[in-house]
Amino acid sequence: MNELTERKRVVIIGGGVAGLTAGIYACWANFDVTLYEKYSTLGGACSGWDREGYHIDNCIRWMRGTKPGSELYKIWETVGALGDDIEVFRPDPLLTSELDGERASLWLDPDRTERELLALSPEDAAPIRELMQWCRAVKNDPYPADHPPELTNMAGYRKIKSDLKATNKLCKHYRGQDILDLMLTFKHPLIRQLIADLCPPEALAQSFAMTYGAYISGDGGVPRGGSRAMIDRMRQRFEKLGGRYFLNTPVEEIIHEGELGTGVVLESGGFVPADFIVAACDPAVTFGRMLDLLDMHPVMRGMYEEPESYLIYGMFQAAFAVDCAEDVVGGTVVLDCSDIRDEMDEIWMGSRMTVRTFSHEPDFAPEGKQILQISIDLTEDAYDDWKALLQDEPEKYKEKKETLAKAAMGLVEERFPEYRGKLTLLDTWTPASYQKRLASYRGWPKAFTVSKKSIRNPYPPAIGFTIDNLIVASQWLSPPGGLAAAASQGKFAILRVLNQEGAMARKSVQREKDGGKKSLLLWGH
Repeated sequence: MNELTERKRVVIIGGGVAGLTAGIYACWANFDVTLYEKYSTLGGACSGWDREGYHIDNCIRWMRGTKPGSELYKIWETVGALGDDIEVFRPDPLLTSELDGERASLWLDPDRTERELLALSPEDAAPIRELMQWCRAVKNDPYPADHPPELTNMAGYRKIKSDLKATNKLCKHYRGQDILDLMLTFKHPLIRQLIADLCPPEALAQSFAMTYGAYISGDGGVPRGGSRAMIDRMRQRFEKLGGRYFLNTPVEEIIHEGELGTGVVLESGGFVPADFIVAACDPAVTFGRMLDLLDMHPVMRGMYEEPESYLIYGMFQAAFAVDCAEDVVGGTVVLDCSDIRDEMDEIWMGSRMTVRTFSHEPDFAPEGKQILQISIDLTEDAYDDWKALLQDEPEKYKEKKETLAKAAMGLVEERFPEYRGKLTLLDTWTPASYQKRLASYRGWPKAFTVSKKSIRNPYPPAIGFTIDNLIVASQWLSPPGGLAAAASQGKFAILRVLNQEGAMARKSVQREKDGGKKSLLLWGH
């Protein structure tokens, strides 16, 4: 273990979930930890902000790992995101899809979902029962968050194989198929749409059962206070353990001598020496800005170079104040918005709009009022138009956002007439907003979606590009990304650091705490 007088220095680039998780685990391992974040707040995509007395939550819709006992829960508990004293809200239903006057929901009780789908479309009885059977079969398979693959021994691999037995059978059953193929096994258009509203049509077919299966297991909820409150708890844990962070401090360059990284140069011009560098920002920023693109591992570079196989998307979002206490939406409802797309005459707009209310968080709005948010699906190509408009004609950019938001507001009022005349626009954001705020690749705040066209390569390694002591910690290593991927990759980054220190990853980690020694063998995981 590191001696207190000779603590190795870990520099972390990026203060999102992956960066904060890496920072907290590095502190537990008794490293000297400094984190640099380009923006004015921590959290990355997991963020929220205030407008006119209302709180806008930008991230958590439901989160894997909220069920105690799993390896993922242990990570959230370690970093302070979850704990016995933190209430978790579980939405029920997960979402409701509407089409041509009919609606279908994904309930926490799969039997209820199955009954409603059978009543909706008796002619689809066989595929409905088969799909629900798969969802139940995989519901207790864990999210793998114990060790990174290269540090997993044979006993660990056998355990993973046993734990994921149902998932492996599911993947084998749907081999070579995507969500669109799954949709086409159903005749009823609403059932097809319900599947697509949960998972992109280009995603692998098993994605639906894996996602809905995790939800019905009870492992999926929203920590009280939402995204910003969760990040603040993680920040407090990081500070308490001795971690240091600097906001509004972009890293300009990673310096290396041959295969050894020596530190980073800040945009302000200062040099920060490091024994290990954890890049917890978008890999497109790490490689191409801070390093040469050739420093990116060929497998990862291939993912960026094959957009038809590794897909990203876009979102237009808006938040509205609701001058009404009654939640008539009841959570998350997905509506057809083809008329808005036709009105805007934009080929990159999707035909679905998600409407979400937050009555489970009364502190998000003044008493007697609510906040409502909408999200419209976009293709990747939308980024080019929004970005160009923001750079070249900022007033038209603002005008276009407001026009689209008002069209969305009209659709909400048409579907929910109780809100007619009671909605006020609070804020709008686009793929260009995400790119400006997060420096995210083409304005997408998640990661690639692996399609059936994807090249058959393993996920890209996090180390061993051209710099031995550079470790990537990013949701982009675990397509399609998300909070669980970010947190697990943050933990994995420090296990990789420890492994590079030799026998440390295989010995007890000791830390001085509360006047005594606390022995942690891989933090009890």
